[in-house]
Amino acid sequence: MTIYIESFLLQNILIDFCLLRLVFITTKAKSSFFKILLASIVAAGFSVMSAMFITNNFLMNVIKIVCAIAMTKIAFKQTKRQFTYSLILLFLFTYALGGAITSLTSSSYQTSFGMVMSSKVSLELITLISIIITYIYELVVKQIKFKIKSNNLIYTVILKDNKSKLKLNAYLDTGNLLSYQGQPVLILDINAYLKLTKSNLINFYLSKMETVSLGTVTGNDQMKLAKIDEITIKINHEEKKFKNQYIAVSTNNFKQTNYQALLSPLFL
Repeated sequence: MTIYIESFLLQNILIDFCLLRLVFITTKAKSSFFKILLASIVAAGFSVMSAMFITNNFLMNVIKIVCAIAMTKIAFKQTKRQFTYSLILLFLFTYALGGAITSLTSSSYQTSFGMVMSSKVSLELITLISIIITYIYELVVKQIKFKIKSNNLIYTVILKDNKSKLKLNAYLDTGNLLSYQGQPVLILDINAYLKLTKSNLINFYLSKMETVSLGTVTGNDQMKLAKIDEITIKINHEEKKFKNQYIAVSTNNFKQTNYQALLSPLFL
């Protein structure tokens, strides 16, 4: 079988880059695109030189370990313990990715430094897709972490006014200390308020109501105040009730969120 050195080098750079990206995403070690790329090029150089000149299996295994250490040292800035974790992960991902690529290839050939695989789909394309997936995975993980943190601040709130009752989610805004006449104020989405009061936008804007000012980085936001019969906040498995409570109605709809109200820490 004829192996072209350029193709072998490019394939190894792409595979090593993908492996280091996986370690980076898992450990969140200090690194950069260029450090990971440089480490991949150095590791690919090890592969080419070993495949060309080394046939002794013991020496080959020693070079593989040295190559892995060099990759990790170049790519990441870590403590000794973090370096050990990264090195272990690098070997684990190597065998996992190797198995995945082998299953996608139609034939494979053993060389002194490892396996060379061929397929109807080029190995370069497979590794490029794998690298793109690592970036997509990183974005997804960030969003999931943000959602988990946000959901920890979501409380179930039940509003009652006259004979109307409305159950919704409220987000605990730790920077919101809005109060009126010594009482904390719940900020409610206008659509939720209209549903609770069985009213409409025209009546809302025409009605004369007290207002409260909320200071933000963009200026002061004037919101209309209303008093409702009761607010019930579910905290863990307990309920906290507030009678004759003021709410402020926000005309900025919370359309892109999974909550319809902002809860002040003063309630808790």
